[in-house]
Amino acid sequence: MTYARQRLWLGIAGVGSTVLLAVAGLVLDLPHRLMSPLADQTMGSAIASIALVWMLHAAMLAPLDVVGGLVIVRERPAILRWIVAWLRGVIVQWLWFALAAALLMRTGQQFGLTYALIVFVLMQLLLLSRQGLVAWLAGSVRMLALSPELGAAATAAGIAPRTVREVDADEPSFVGAWTGADAQRLWVPQRWVRELSAAQLTVALARRAGVRALGLRRRGVLVAVAWNTLGFALAASAPRADLMTAAGFVTVMAWFTLWSFVGVLTLPTLSRPAVIASDRWARSSHDADVVESTITRLDAWQDDEVDRRPGIEAIFHPVPSRSVRFRALRASDAPTDTVAVASGAWHATRMMLYLSWAGIGGLSRAVHCNIGRPALWVMLPGD
Repeated sequence: MTYARQRLWLGIAGVGSTVLLAVAGLVLDLPHRLMSPLADQTMGSAIASIALVWMLHAAMLAPLDVVGGLVIVRERPAILRWIVAWLRGVIVQWLWFALAAALLMRTGQQFGLTYALIVFVLMQLLLLSRQGLVAWLAGSVRMLALSPELGAAATAAGIAPRTVREVDADEPSFVGAWTGADAQRLWVPQRWVRELSAAQLTVALARRAGVRALGLRRRGVLVAVAWNTLGFALAASAPRADLMTAAGFVTVMAWFTLWSFVGVLTLPTLSRPAVIASDRWARSSHDADVVESTITRLDAWQDDEVDRRPGIEAIFHPVPSRSVRFRALRASDAPTDTVAVASGAWHATRMMLYLSWAGIGGLSRAVHCNIGRPALWVMLPGD
């Protein structure tokens, strides 16, 4: 079995077990049956009860995290180093979840669901604007001085070097990202600077420039925020769900997790055209052979799949296989495809998963691309 198929089955196990837990909790009404009424005597006891539920879920995922972080990997990290990184990521996420639960519950109790939704949106915007900080806190991603090579490549790609950050992460699949509410800063992994040729690095950055110039990243963010907000509104209005009690809030968490699962299955359809559009943007100003060699080199640090079965790609992968991307590049010399630009929303799925931290979503670090890899819990891998 290939590395990509092993990761896929691991993700199916992580997502599947979380979804089954949420379904069982809702069908059997476990939050209301098992959580003591004493949990709601004070806000502190309610938040402690909610935090305990999330920690039990983290414990359930721990064996899969071990497999995903130490066994099915491109490069095996030192065991102690991985344990420290995993604990750091879990603690940071746990602290954020406790804060989010407290804000949402207090707002819901005092002002109702409408104001709680406003707080939910504001928390997503905070996560978005401080994505780099959260990646450093949870994923141990380190900021480095900008190298001359990266500065030159950024200039050649049409990106101001002052907006670029060179970062190091203990994970070959880390691809960085545009960060900030409207792509103010670009994080670039040091591995790219170290191992790509100058021409390939320029192409990789040109693709990022296209993502911003074509509005693909902005659309991905808007889709993610809208999807999560609608899902949280529906979850908070679902049967037995409320923001008033610990049991009701855990029920909201379960419904919101199921909504995230629907997003995991459907939103990749919006992401794939955006990847192809950014490929064509780079192709418009760079040699086709260099663009294809860059795609091949970057994909080797990801799933490294030349081709996939259409059904698997449609459901599980926001990044098309290399063969699909190459065919799209060779089909047209135009910088973008009108349909792709109109419908593309760059990595809407993976942005949705990160921003689901605002609603204590259960799938944000259970999918195949980041389970067991704390460096990828905030900036999920991609093209």
